[in-house]
Amino acid sequence: MNTIECKNVSKNFKEKEALRSINLTLEPNKIYGLIGRNGAGKTTLLSLISGQSSSSSGEITLGNAPIWENQAALNQICFSRESLKQAVLLITK
Repeated sequence: MNTIECKNVSKNFKEKEALRSINLTLEPNKIYGLIGRNGAGKTTLLSLISGQSSSSSGEITLGNAPIWENQAALNQICFSRESLKQAVLLITK
């Protein structure tokens, strides 16, 4: 299993700063939860980790390989937006 790392990840939507300089390590075989108010950037972060959106700056890796436009990494990640209140990110292998 591989570790996901976010290094100084930021995401902007025009003038709106959704995420600023996020540093995060998600280790294998652990369960994580993202908690925050509406508009805090939880879904945006999961979209970046799953390669559905590109970051404005910073780097996201799976086992030291970039996630963005990396089909081998993306084959191990699944992000499901089940409802407005829940989202699930699954990393395999």
